[in-house]
This record gives sequence, C-alpha cells and structure tokens, in this order.
Amino acid sequence: MVPRCLCAKLPYCNGACVTRCHGAMAPRRLGAMAPRCLGAIALWCLGAMVPWCHSAMAPRCHGATVPWRHGALVPWCHGTTVRWCLGAMAPQSHGALVPCCHGATVPWCHSATVQSCLGATVHGYPT
Repeated sequence: MVPRCLCAKLPYCNGACVTRCHGAMAPRRLGAMAPRCLGAIALWCLGAMVPWCHSAMAPRCHGATVPWRHGALVPWCHGTTVRWCLGAMAPQSHGALVPCCHGATVPWCHSATVQSCLGATVHGYPT
C-alpha cells in the first residue's frame, strides 16, 4: 500500500490528538513524537520507553518492530484493553498492522472494530 496523508488531527489514546500524515511528527500521550502512516506498520516512540506486556518496558522505535508477549494485556485507545497474541497480522481502522488472536472483535478508535485477518480476530476487553 502507498501511504496517504490524512492531514487531520484524530482522537487517540485517552483524549490525546495525533496528526496522521506520512512523514509528519505527531505528539502522543507519552510525549514522544510518532509518524503514523496509512498502510504501514504502526510506528511510535522514536526511542522513548512505554509500559507494555505486564508492566515490562518495551522500546517502540521508528523503523523497528516490537516483540509482543503472548496473552499480554495492552492499554489502547479510548480506555480499551487488548489482548495480543503472536502469529497473525490484522488491519486496524486506519490501515496499520498489528498482531492479533482468535476469538472476538475489539472496539477501536472512532468506534470502529478490528475484524479478522488471515483467519484471526482480536480479543478486546473494556477497562
């Protein structure tokens, strides 16, 4: 897919705003700058540390992938908690790809739902 620029601020992660444009920098809740491009793997942090996988610290860096922990609970947009599993990739509401597992759908940004991906779905639990 060719990244396209939304050129608009979108609600993201507990009320913070993210400008999702190819090559643009967007402030996130943790204060890191993050390019968010359509059709690309979600990129954030740029060297910052974020709580992840049972309170462990995991770097989320530009151009790098992140080791996900099987069955870990991850706080996400609008207070939703998502249980991630290794082994499959799912399209998010804005085109990014994330690991997912079987079983249900999960509320996402703008009340969208993440559904099926290569035969998998995402477990979602409200917080």
